[in-house]
Formats: sequence, C-alpha cells, structure tokens
Amino acid sequence: MLASRSGRARRDLVGTLVGMPSLTLSGPRRPALAQMLEYAFRPETQVQRNIVRYGHAHWMKGLLGPILATASPEHAKRVFAADPDTFETFAAVSLKGVFGPRAVIVTHGPEHKRQRKLLTPPLHGPRLRAFGEQMREVAVEHVSRLRTGQRFLAHELTTEFTLDVILRTVFGVSASSELRAILLGMLEGFSPLAVFMPQIQRPWFPPWRRFLAARAAFEAALDRLIAERRRTKDDARSDVLSLLLAVRYDDGSAMDDDEIHQQLLTMLIAGHETTAITLAWVLDYALRRPAVLARLEGEARSASDAEAMAKLPFTGAVIDETMRIAPIVTDVPRVTRMPFEIEPGFVLEKGTPIIVLIEGIHRDPTIYPDPSTFRPERFLEKKFSPTEFLPFGGGHRRCLGAAFSEHEGRIFLATLLSRVELETVSPTPSKRVRRNVTMGPDDGVPLRVKRVLV
Repeated sequence: MLASRSGRARRDLVGTLVGMPSLTLSGPRRPALAQMLEYAFRPETQVQRNIVRYGHAHWMKGLLGPILATASPEHAKRVFAADPDTFETFAAVSLKGVFGPRAVIVTHGPEHKRQRKLLTPPLHGPRLRAFGEQMREVAVEHVSRLRTGQRFLAHELTTEFTLDVILRTVFGVSASSELRAILLGMLEGFSPLAVFMPQIQRPWFPPWRRFLAARAAFEAALDRLIAERRRTKDDARSDVLSLLLAVRYDDGSAMDDDEIHQQLLTMLIAGHETTAITLAWVLDYALRRPAVLARLEGEARSASDAEAMAKLPFTGAVIDETMRIAPIVTDVPRVTRMPFEIEPGFVLEKGTPIIVLIEGIHRDPTIYPDPSTFRPERFLEKKFSPTEFLPFGGGHRRCLGAAFSEHEGRIFLATLLSRVELETVSPTPSKRVRRNVTMGPDDGVPLRVKRVLV
C-alpha cells in the first residue's frame, strides 16, 4: 500500500502519485481470481487495457492482496537502483516450490549476492566465448538434418537445439544422455497455474504431482553425474557443472549437491526455454518480412565462425526487436522488505508486491514510436536504457544467462539461415499463449524448407 512521509496509511486503492498529477492510482475492481487468471493467460490484453484506463501505475488485485503494477521507466529505475536488501522476489512464494529455496532466482540479500558472484563467471567473458564453438557445432548438427520440402515446427527445432546446448555446455554430456528425456518431460508437464496460484503446488494437483516426479528423476540422474565427476576429477573439463563443483565461496566452502541441483535446474528452465521461444518468434516475424529476411540471410552468410556470428549487428537487432514486441517474460516482480519510496512523498509499505510491466514499457509509444510495428532498425539507431528495454529484467537480479542467450541466439540464426532457405506455412502469425512462466507461440511456428544450401 502507499503511505505518505508522515506515515499516514492509504488503506484504499485510490490515490495520486506526486509529480504525475494526471495519473490516478486506481485499478480494476474485478475479483482477484479473475484478474490473476487473465494476467496469467492474456497479459498483453490486460496490461494495455489497464494502462489506458488507469494509467501507467495502477493497482491490481492479487490472491494475497493488492499489487502495484507499473509501466513507468522511472519507477523501474527506482526499483532496479534500490539497495538489494529493499526487496525480495515474488519467486520466494511462487517459484520456491519449482526450483527450491536456495535457487538464485529465489534467494535475496547477502545470499543472493554471494551466489551471483559464483555463478556469473561461467556464463560470461572467456568462458562464454569458449562455449561459442560448441553452440555452432550443435546448430550445425540440427540444421544439417533439414531437407528440401520438409515441414517442421520452429519451436521444436529451437527447443532441441537449446536443450542440446544446455546438455553440452552446462551439464557436459551428449545429446543422447538420459537427462534429455527427463528434462523434456519435466518442461512439458509443468502447468502455468502452479506459478500464478502457488496454493495449488500440492500433490493433489495432478500436473504438480507429475512435475515433482520428473524433478526427482532429474535430481537422481544429476546425482549420478556429480558422483562420476568427483570420481574422475578431470581438471580439463569446462562445462558449468564441473566448474561449480570446483569453485569455492569466499569462506572456502563449496556448493553442496542440493544447491547445485537447484542452480542447474534454474539454468535449464530459465535459460533453455526462454531462448528457444525467442528464436521461434524471430523466425515467425522475420520470414513474414522479405526485407528483414534478406538482410538476415546476407549477414549470416558473411560470418565464417562462431565468434563472427556472435557479433552480427542486424541479427542482434532482430532478436532484440523480437524480445521487445513479444517478451518471453511479462514482468519483473518484487515484494518490499521495508518501506520504499516509489515517488517523492509516497512510500510503499513493507510487504507490498510491485511488478514492473515489461509488456507495458516495451509498448510505450513515447519510447518506441509505432510500437506495434516490427522494426529491428530501431535497435541500430538508438541504444535504449536498461529501464526502457528489459527483456532480462534489471538491477542486481538481471538474468544471469542474458549474455549466454544472446550469444547462442545469434550463432543459431546465422548457422540456420546460411545453410537453408525457409518459408512460413501458416498464413497468419502465431498467437502468444502462456506455457508456464513464459509466453510462447500457440502453434509452434510451422515452417517449410524451400532449399538446402549447404
């Protein structure tokens, strides 16, 4: 809730933010369950309607109480720049049961900072560049199986590619590993309702029961892999699992097996699926725009190795524009752990949920003129601030795998479009639907191979 500096509580859901006199802080009156279900399954529609009716900042009714929703870059800046101890994440409630209480996506404060310090190096800098050639090799393996005239779903291809990249670079195993089937089963059996309604994360809910069984199988397989790594002790291995087994916290302690389970599960679900969906959307948008496709293909054929592919500027702009217009994750959620001044003179009380609406900011016409138009060139013409373009979140909790995903995406697209010519099959673009935490294409993006070039 909002309170003034004098401490006078505002117990209602209507107020005015100082400095934005035209913005009334109100919100829809529909029941909390109805609002949460719509936000879960039709966030784009709900967010845009609420912004028009109630302003960039407004209240939503959540199952646990009021939620401040904001599509203001200034509010996002305040949230991202705040001391890390100011907030905990919604994940502490909604995702703790999915990933575990020690997963980096769930923790906050000193523990979160300590974990990020250990988890960041394997996904950035020299390590990331070393993974580039492995990414290219995996892409070549998958693209080489395509044949002229073949029909396929883009999302299936990109999912297989990103999963095999995760298996090779993170787990250090081949695509034929038993982990592959286990991971696919765990991802496909997960219900989005369990995220937005954590109250049903109970064994009596069949999808949750199936997820728990798949997660147990994952942990058992990972335990065998960890035991094998410790037994062989190969210092030359550079996969993320081996690195995590070797690194130490500042006090000299190592990650225990339970924490490794939770961090790798987070990398799998948060990293693999988001990249796969983004790449499927890229193909859906690009193949419907001949000028964009021609420029992408030309750039792809100019790159001869993974390092060059990872630096392709227009390919990067297409990926960014795709993440802008169809963000995979719809918001950045937080819960205040102490009073927090969201606007001069107005303070959110401790325990107030706040969500920064990626959906709203990415469609703001004052930031992105003609926001419904897919125009990658905007990312070559201007560098947007971290509170104007935030597909990976922001602040001290920005996605650890952002650089990994961007690297992987450019390499895959360059490999694919330099080796085959593709065309769409469906006359209309795919629709966005909720998969779990993420939003993806409803039909998988059906495509056809016009011609194999290599």
